[in-house]
Amino acid sequence: MRPLTQGWDQKRMVGALSAGRLALRSWRQACVARPLTSPHVPLAPPSPFDFDLSGTKSQPIVRRTGFDQYLIKKLVAGLRRGRETTTAIISYPCAVRVLLVLAALACICSPARAQRHDVVVMKNGDRFTGEVKSLQNGLLYVKVDYVSSNVGLDWSQVRSVESSAIFQIVLNNGHRLEGKIQKLPSENTGTEDFLIQAATEEVSVPSASVASVEPRKPTFWRQLQGSIDFGYSYTSGNNQSALNADTTAAYQTPGWEASTSFDSTFSGQTGASKTNREDLQATFQKFLNRDSFLVGYSDWLHSSQQDLTLRTTLAAGYGRYLKHTTNSSLGWLSGVAYIHESFVTSTASPSDQNGEAVVGLQYNLVRFNFGQFNSQVLVFPGLTDAGRVRMTTNNSLTIKLANNFHLTFTFWDNFDSVPPPTARKNELGMSSGIGWSF
Repeated sequence: MRPLTQGWDQKRMVGALSAGRLALRSWRQACVARPLTSPHVPLAPPSPFDFDLSGTKSQPIVRRTGFDQYLIKKLVAGLRRGRETTTAIISYPCAVRVLLVLAALACICSPARAQRHDVVVMKNGDRFTGEVKSLQNGLLYVKVDYVSSNVGLDWSQVRSVESSAIFQIVLNNGHRLEGKIQKLPSENTGTEDFLIQAATEEVSVPSASVASVEPRKPTFWRQLQGSIDFGYSYTSGNNQSALNADTTAAYQTPGWEASTSFDSTFSGQTGASKTNREDLQATFQKFLNRDSFLVGYSDWLHSSQQDLTLRTTLAAGYGRYLKHTTNSSLGWLSGVAYIHESFVTSTASPSDQNGEAVVGLQYNLVRFNFGQFNSQVLVFPGLTDAGRVRMTTNNSLTIKLANNFHLTFTFWDNFDSVPPPTARKNELGMSSGIGWSF
């Protein structure tokens, strides 16, 4: 003899209760739509050999009184009525029509992403059918079914492109458009072989004047672009280790671009002091006419080598691209900045709040089937702290690998002409690692 709570498995009881509730709900609805013709079969009083859901005898269990018997009686009655109700509902013509209509609507409304069949033809006759993803740094990226990753094609060797997607196009003169694109054979159209079908106009330009082409993504997260890099080194002779992690992300529209980056470096050695550096940057650019832009810049830097607990930089200014082609770009910017600093020691340290001017250069170079080089230099001459000059530079060389992976070599320097007495003027650093772009 087993108690009732042990004779019923927990999962079976939960499922039975749910089925009973569903059957009772269906029976009530069926009674309103169409009365049941099958007579209700009354339940016999519980006996020492209680029954299971199918009505057959099961293993002997201890008879329970009161609420237990009432609950089991209602449960089995609901299941039996549910079987009769199901038969009545299925046989009812109106219910069948409703089910067919709902099934048809489910098939029609179910989301399905159609595969595009863009066509790219190279000058040597090679033909690619798939999805045109983007044009970046002289490479036209195409996704084809038989390759695991995007194929990068030399833009100067592309003969024609046909695509049905909407793209964001940036020209070398800074003009930004949005629409469908088509590259025509140059022998048929002359120099203006790139056609942009915008919402209100059609623009024909030389394909060499196209700086970048980016697809218009349906969601914010799919529009993000960036990379993640990680590196580690260890020397057993002096137990020295170094760790660096970098990440970048950018979101771009035809009118503006927002980007952020975070760099973290740690190095330590047994019996020696440990050093660490963390740098968080955020930049916002509002594109203007004639390849110029307004820029907002913010930076939060911590450096143990310069006894810098935290330096907050908030800057705004105006910039312009001196050169902006498919393979390279060179731009400058100038403005003013507000600086708030806190050092480990306050003795003979610079003022914690300063106003500074800012002048900077940024350069980008890409080589087909190799990688790219990025360099940024910012100089901050003191305004309220006359005679003090700061400079920051960040440089990186990226070598392409397969499946969006790459090798990265980074060099940076932070210079302060008036540091605290115990700190260094320069903080130089180099790192290397492997990363992944998205």
